[in-house]
Amino acid sequence: MWRLPKPKFKVLMFGPDMPPAGVPGVAHFEPGVLVLEGRGYWHTVHSNRISLKTGGFDGRQWMIAWDSPAGSMTAMLQGDDAVDAFIQLVPPEIMDQLQRVRGMHRRREARFRLGMGLLVALVLLPFLTLGLFWINSDRLSRWAADQISLEQEKSLGNLAFEQMRASLKLREAGPAHDAVELIGVRLTAGSANYRYRFYLAEDPQVNAFALPGGQVVVYSGLLRDAESAEEVAGVLAHEISHVELRHTLRNLIHSLGWRAVLGAALGDLSGGVWADMAHELGRLSYGRDMEREADMASLQLLRRSGVPATDILRFFERMARKGTSPPALLSTHPSGLERMTLLREAIARAGPYPSQSLDIDWGRVNRDSSSFTVK
Repeated sequence: MWRLPKPKFKVLMFGPDMPPAGVPGVAHFEPGVLVLEGRGYWHTVHSNRISLKTGGFDGRQWMIAWDSPAGSMTAMLQGDDAVDAFIQLVPPEIMDQLQRVRGMHRRREARFRLGMGLLVALVLLPFLTLGLFWINSDRLSRWAADQISLEQEKSLGNLAFEQMRASLKLREAGPAHDAVELIGVRLTAGSANYRYRFYLAEDPQVNAFALPGGQVVVYSGLLRDAESAEEVAGVLAHEISHVELRHTLRNLIHSLGWRAVLGAALGDLSGGVWADMAHELGRLSYGRDMEREADMASLQLLRRSGVPATDILRFFERMARKGTSPPALLSTHPSGLERMTLLREAIARAGPYPSQSLDIDWGRVNRDSSSFTVK
């Protein structure tokens, strides 16, 4: 008998054998079973083994959790449409749990509002001038980041890197590793606030990411897709700019919620709220304004370092022709086409400047990175 297709909803999966940034996929319900799939990962979970929870700064991030032979697994619903679809499709065996979680969510939201009101009255009186700042999470996370010193930020970055080190297959020598360090040193030699450290991880994703305080991880997939050191320099300049502008720190505080804000206000950066930074950092994305700000700052950084800025445009254009997306941490906001247009216009407005290509044998780097064995 012909069957209608099962309605599906988008998820982002996390688990011991998955990349730190998670694996995007889709899920649907079969009778008594939840089926999740994405990028070679496939999980089937009996409905009675599912636990539901909500999290994030405003409690709107819905997560499905279960235990597998490899360890604890989580699937985060992606967007309001996915949440609505999940609520409509949830099977009867977990309907009671869904109602309990929704009730807890409403009560938690009420407690959150009450707690933040008391916090304003008892601890954050200077912020009364901002007016109802407790409902403005972006402004609050910016303030909390400003309360954290550079040394504290570096300590948080070190802690986050140690939390995720076991999941990264790092290369500590070879032409590809040396190229990453040389590019990084060229770009960050003039930084007044941070002493950067650069790492190369074996991973096919065309990506790089930066942690608070100056830890930068480059995936080998980026080196394999790039045709020059200058293209990689353009990507790294963007990630370095997020660090210099403290975007990563602000996003981390926003994601961890009001406990992180209170911890920052009291100077406590050792509490349990910071214990899951690696997981939070793996699923963060930057908003439109942050991405544009980092784009413009990266062009200034390339100019200051004497690295040509036009190569990053060629990199984006080539990936667009190939039908692939820009690196994950560069593609969220704005769209790839809009980003290329804004970058091209900014480069034209700034005009030419003295520059010198990086003295790196890119053919040798490309061969080295292409020889990596990646799961």
